[in-house]
Amino acid sequence: MLSTLITLAFVAVGAAAAPTSTACNENNCLRAIQASAFSTRHGSADCSSYFLTTVTPATTTLTATATAFTTTTIPVTNTATVDVLVSPTMTPPAATLKKRYDPAALVRHPSVSLAPRQVTVKPSSIPTYASACSGAVGYSSACSCIGVTAAQTTVPAPSTTVTTTTTSVVTVSSTTTVATATAFCSSFLLQAVGGGDDVNGNPIDGLYVQVADSGDGVDDDVIYFVSDPSTASTLDLTAAGGLNANGYLANSAPATTEYLLYFNTQADITAFGYAPATCSVTPASTLQCVDGAQTLFEICMGLVDAGAGVVFASSEDPNCVPVALKVVPSC
Repeated sequence: MLSTLITLAFVAVGAAAAPTSTACNENNCLRAIQASAFSTRHGSADCSSYFLTTVTPATTTLTATATAFTTTTIPVTNTATVDVLVSPTMTPPAATLKKRYDPAALVRHPSVSLAPRQVTVKPSSIPTYASACSGAVGYSSACSCIGVTAAQTTVPAPSTTVTTTTTSVVTVSSTTTVATATAFCSSFLLQAVGGGDDVNGNPIDGLYVQVADSGDGVDDDVIYFVSDPSTASTLDLTAAGGLNANGYLANSAPATTEYLLYFNTQADITAFGYAPATCSVTPASTLQCVDGAQTLFEICMGLVDAGAGVVFASSEDPNCVPVALKVVPSC
């Protein structure tokens, strides 16, 4: 009797584990998605993409305030001098979000614009290899049978910036000196200050820099001096501080005490194992460059015969003449 009860119990357990009528149908739709032998079919990945819903939050509006300063002068008896530095400032406040359902914004009137809304993009594209599926319902059912479930992703909210300008008046006495910032022209000429005489005994001081081919058969340029500014080279500084003349960057041999100042392409400079000189404009409107330990411009007419003999050095050479290069805006 006991053995009979045990046998009936095992039969009951087996009956409970048997597949139900809700099992997936092995139809052509499911087989097309499971056909992993085809390299062009990505059944599981395509199902995941189909089930993915993308939500883009409403646009965030950022408000920035720019303050423009103007100066007015009033006569006073105080003779003290006050220096006032006037410069525009911008103070962006904290970002504020508009309500999605703003009753005032939803009024249907031509002069009122609707508030930004969240955008939800739901999947709709079924791969061509799943043409055996009976539309979205059949494809979704087959994807569920291989274990893919619906998912949702939220992308970062886009933002727009609205800038408002206010005017502030600075009042100073008639004896006050107001310093105003002047935008520096991005392109400029270089004019020699000092430098002695050239090979013909003519003063270099006041001449302009012309960057031209060195004549040595290599694709590099050197500095010459000309008296006519219309024939001088127009230069500018790159974002990294490189001194640029028509795509050629100033460089030297930073491991040496002094070396001829060349202008080469970035590719050639890299091939030589060098780096472009890093330059800036001083408050006195002169060019200042650094390349390793080299920081001085000199003219060594008796030591080099290329161009005007302008070298880049780390210390003064008694056989050379120091020269400063003044920045002259050309625009």
